[in-house]
Amino acid sequence: MVAVSVEAFPEFDPCPRVGITIADLGIADSVVSVWRTADGEREPVRGARRAVMSDAEYVIDYDAPLGRKITYEVEVISGPTGASRVTAAPVTVDAATGCLMDPLIPQTAVAVIGEKGNETYLRSSALSELEYAADTQVYNIMGSSKPLALFGQRMAERNLDTSLSTRSAEQNARLENLLKSTAQLLFRPLPGWGTRTLPGTLFLANASATQLPVDVSWGGKLTRWDLKSDVVAAPTIKVLTATFTYGDVAILFETYGQKQDLMAGKTYLDDLKNPIGG
Repeated sequence: MVAVSVEAFPEFDPCPRVGITIADLGIADSVVSVWRTADGEREPVRGARRAVMSDAEYVIDYDAPLGRKITYEVEVISGPTGASRVTAAPVTVDAATGCLMDPLIPQTAVAVIGEKGNETYLRSSALSELEYAADTQVYNIMGSSKPLALFGQRMAERNLDTSLSTRSAEQNARLENLLKSTAQLLFRPLPGWGTRTLPGTLFLANASATQLPVDVSWGGKLTRWDLKSDVVAAPTIKVLTATFTYGDVAILFETYGQKQDLMAGKTYLDDLKNPIGG
């Protein structure tokens, strides 16, 4: 029987997270998916969907919602122990602050509080208005005063205001480094923030970030950041790697001309996939 245990880490080292230990999978390879359920939404843990594991594995969920009850389910799709599902005991990441970070680099995490204070904080305008757009197309019909409309699916929140203020040069530098390094953000608010109920994990596409130093020119440290973003799907990393090295190719071909003849009429990707032809 597959064993699953979870542990919450609320501190910023590098960011709040949950560790998931999976054991007793068996010696041979197993195909496993790890699912997270919070706020009534069931989502796969990034990097742990249809992952190949053997015997035991430790998975870190850097996207775990904060201040909410979370349940993790391990789904064994195939392996020596057969197909199965195991649910761990619920866990809560009791972080004292929210978190804004690059979803691919946990070390960029910035602690955020929900009201004015001595740390990086959400401004009063933040999270106060949510826009839900849908693609629509309207066509006029000859002989009818009522046009025909085609509708697309209504999308997640757009133009979500997550404007922030920093109270020190150190806080501002950390936030500035984050916003200058990426346009994709992971925002994890605490429960009760804003005027509407928001999911605990929000992946954002931020097209523009405006920095507004308030009193820095006369010795102050208050800086405002205007941020509006669209809620998007979680990012993933796909890497294409060759199964042969340059050394392998050099051993198989005496001259570069032989290699060119073999790959005539083929693309660069064809060469990466199968550099010895065939």
